Amino acid sequence: MKILKGIASSDGISYGICYIVDRTKVPVKKYSIAPEEAQYETARLKSAVKKTAWFIEQSKNISKDSLSEENTFIFDIYLMLLKDTMLTGEAERLITDKLINAEYALDTACAGLVERFSMSENEYLRERKTDVINVVQKILRFMAGGGPDSILKVEDAEIIIAHDLSPADTSHMKKNNIKGFATDLGSKTSHTSILARSLGIPAVVGLADIAKVAQTGDFIIIDGFEGLVVINPDDETLESYKLKGNRYSDYVCELALMQGEPSVTKDGVNIMLFSNIETNDEFGKVNEYKSDGVGLYRTEYIYMEHGDVDEDTQFNILKEAAELNYGRPMTIRTFDLGSDKLSKYMPHPKEQNPAMGLRAIRYSLKYSHFFMKQLRAVLRVSAFGNVKLMFPMISGLEELRDCKNALNEAKRQLRDEGVVFNENIRVGVMMELPSLAVISEMAALEVDFFSVGTNDLIQYALGIDRNNEYVAYLYEPCHPAVRSLLKKIVSSANTAKIECTVCGEMAGEPKYIPLLIGMGYRQLSMSPSSILRARMIIRSLNVSDCEELVRDLTSCPYAKDAEDRLMEFIRNKSTDVYFH
Repeated sequence: MKILKGIASSDGISYGICYIVDRTKVPVKKYSIAPEEAQYETARLKSAVKKTAWFIEQSKNISKDSLSEENTFIFDIYLMLLKDTMLTGEAERLITDKLINAEYALDTACAGLVERFSMSENEYLRERKTDVINVVQKILRFMAGGGPDSILKVEDAEIIIAHDLSPADTSHMKKNNIKGFATDLGSKTSHTSILARSLGIPAVVGLADIAKVAQTGDFIIIDGFEGLVVINPDDETLESYKLKGNRYSDYVCELALMQGEPSVTKDGVNIMLFSNIETNDEFGKVNEYKSDGVGLYRTEYIYMEHGDVDEDTQFNILKEAAELNYGRPMTIRTFDLGSDKLSKYMPHPKEQNPAMGLRAIRYSLKYSHFFMKQLRAVLRVSAFGNVKLMFPMISGLEELRDCKNALNEAKRQLRDEGVVFNENIRVGVMMELPSLAVISEMAALEVDFFSVGTNDLIQYALGIDRNNEYVAYLYEPCHPAVRSLLKKIVSSANTAKIECTVCGEMAGEPKYIPLLIGMGYRQLSMSPSSILRARMIIRSLNVSDCEELVRDLTSCPYAKDAEDRLMEFIRNKSTDVYFH
């Protein structure tokens, strides 16, 4: 028996006979061509791209029955890459300018784009390098005269082991009754992982060398909770995992019952649960899970899909969102641009340290013509729903004053043009920089609400990059400094009688919900997929017990000890509904 540790990618327990997908990269050779051959090479490339697009469209169609609507956009991203001028367009240019064969031109363009994404400070863009490689490998296979490398070709296998898998592979798994998978590469935020979670396929990624350690025919256990893969387990281990799998199946059935239940604690306190969304496609789950509205609408993804959009385009997208939200509160965050994020579409200076540089509201205030278009669009949408406006990454009251001045100018322009909007639109700030948290009592007098972005608040408070493997262990939500900042923010909001919502990862993580409730938070915003788990936990708690937990942790100077006490609280108060 061998046990390998990786990254827990998709919850669940699965086991069965495995199949090793041997998917080595298509070898690419370079050779020169004559000028008159450039047109032929370009035609070969275009033909392979067309075949690849057809295959991806087929994969998307296969997935429609089993995938939620908001996750089919992953295939659209693949299709967009096929049209990207920095990939296929650059390859065509290289064929003509460098007089090289189509395969080498495409491989060169791929390397350039991957390098660009790899250097990005933005996690989303870093993850896209895998998508680029997957798309290019499919094109190269078609150019080599082969066909698509589909999981549908696998027979008599229950578990898939591979060096890496594409979202198209994952979509085919459900149709082919694959129970789970494990890969050498990948992360929790890759598109393959996102689809695995949406389809309910247990998965472990980032195992480094499982494709070499395991062999086709081995019996494999996939533990998607702990990120473990067990190769050829003994009888006792297998039996224990069967029991855990059965318990999880019961838990999933209980979760489904939460759709129509209120998010109320045992002692009668209502906790509002909002959704964090990026596209209008996600409103299906927002409505299905009875979310109280949208606590965070990330507008930067409008730019990722459409480029530098005009005011009317922004207005139409956001107006559709307001209508799909059926009058519930919707907090629109101004675009969180900067660093290398969206640099293909937007101007941006070269920086030594972009993560601490011209980002978010700093970018908006510098490039005011972009900012004004968005402010006008949001104001126009405020006439069609319960819309709130939020500014990200505010470091002090001077920046907030500048934002409010820009908003007043946008109002003046619309007023002069006779455009209808909500004159009293509520305005808030994202509490994600420690500098603003420390003066939260001052900020509370200037805005209508706070939204706490715990991801960046923790990262900046502790001075660590949570995506850096060498220091990620220091990312500790229970650190006493973090607890102190969180308590101060909600206390300042309560004193000023303004709303205060947590919209970072902590809000959607069940084990931290008692801590947040005990501090005084009554509004949580999270991924729609986390709503039911959060509701189940909330219904098992008493606010008085949560408040006692916070008092107990006040005397706890070590983050690890605080985390242990929190887990002990969960075991004592919510064992029946907290599954891990």
